[in-house]
Amino acid sequence: MKGASSQAHASDLLCSVALDAQLSEGPEGVRRFLRCVYRASRPIPIGDLARSCQLPVPVAAAVRGELEKRNLVERRGGIAFTEKGKALAFDLGFSSIRRFTRPAYPELGEEFRVLIRRMELFCQYRPRVAVELDQSHATAETALRRAVYMFEQDAIEGRNVIILGDDDLTSLAIRLVAEHLEIDSPGLVVLECDTRLVDYLTEACEGDSGCTVLKHDLRENLPHDLLGRFDVFLTDPPYTIEGLKLFVSRGVEALQPVVRKQGFLCFGNRTPSGMSLVVRILAEMGLAPIEILPNFNTYVGAQVLAGVSQMIHTVSTSELLPGISGHYAGPLYTADR
Repeated sequence: MKGASSQAHASDLLCSVALDAQLSEGPEGVRRFLRCVYRASRPIPIGDLARSCQLPVPVAAAVRGELEKRNLVERRGGIAFTEKGKALAFDLGFSSIRRFTRPAYPELGEEFRVLIRRMELFCQYRPRVAVELDQSHATAETALRRAVYMFEQDAIEGRNVIILGDDDLTSLAIRLVAEHLEIDSPGLVVLECDTRLVDYLTEACEGDSGCTVLKHDLRENLPHDLLGRFDVFLTDPPYTIEGLKLFVSRGVEALQPVVRKQGFLCFGNRTPSGMSLVVRILAEMGLAPIEILPNFNTYVGAQVLAGVSQMIHTVSTSELLPGISGHYAGPLYTADR
C-alpha cells in the first residue's frame, strides 16, 4: 500500500520533470510518458514511446533526458526503468500492463464472462428507474466497458475519481475491473441525489474504504472538501443541454487545476449542430474533447436516446472554468422543459 508521503514525493517529481523539460502537457504528460514505459514491459525505442504518448520525438527526448538526470530511466536498447524508476512507478499506482482493443470500443472477451454475470446481478436488484430524473439504466456490459476504457486511458490506477450521478452503477463496475486486474481500486466518490441509489450503492460498497457514496443534489454547490481534489470525473447527465452544462460544471470544479486531468461524459447522440453546441460548451469550460465514440453506451429501454449514447473523453486545459457556479434554479430534466 502506498503512503501519502511517497505519493506526494511522486507528484513533486512529476512537476519538477515537467518544469525542467518545459512540457506544455505538465505533470500529467510526464505521468503518461512513465506509464507507457511501464506498460512496454521491455526497453522501448524513443520513436515508439513518442507515438504512444502522443508527443513529438524532440519533446519526448527532453522528458527522457530529465528522467535520466534523476536516475529514473536508462537506455538499454531502448528506454527502461532503473530500480529507482520502478519504485516511482509503484508510487504512481502502476501495477498492470494489460492492454485492450483500441481504437474501437474495448472488447469484453471470454475472461469477462464472470464479471458480466456479477455485474448483471448488481443491475438486477438496483432500484427501478426514476423517469423524472431522466434515469435510464445502462446495461451491465456498458458499465464494465466504461471501466475498461477508463483503465486503458490511465483513469483508474492510482487515481482519485468522482462520479456525478450513478444509476448505471459504474462505480461498482470500476471496482470489479480493478479486482479482476489485481490493481488497487481508485479512490472513488459518488454523488447521487436519489436516496434509493445512495442506499443501494452504500450497501454494495460496504467494506471498501476507498469508496464513498454521498447524497447530494448537483443543483447545490459541491461540498467544499471535494473542490479541486480529483484526477478524473465521470458523468452521464440528464438528456438536456442544461443538465449537461450543470453536471460537467460540477465535474470541472472537482478536478485538480492541472493540465490533462480527465473527464468522461456519456451523452445522447446529437445532430451536427447539436454536437457543435456540446463541444463549444465543453471548450468554454476548459475541457478539450480528445475522443468521441458514438453508440458506446447501450441502455435498457431508453427510447429518448434510441437506446444508445456516445462517450466523450476530455482532458483539462490550463483554463478550467465551470459554466455554472453556485446554486442552480433553472430547468434541468426533460420534464422541466
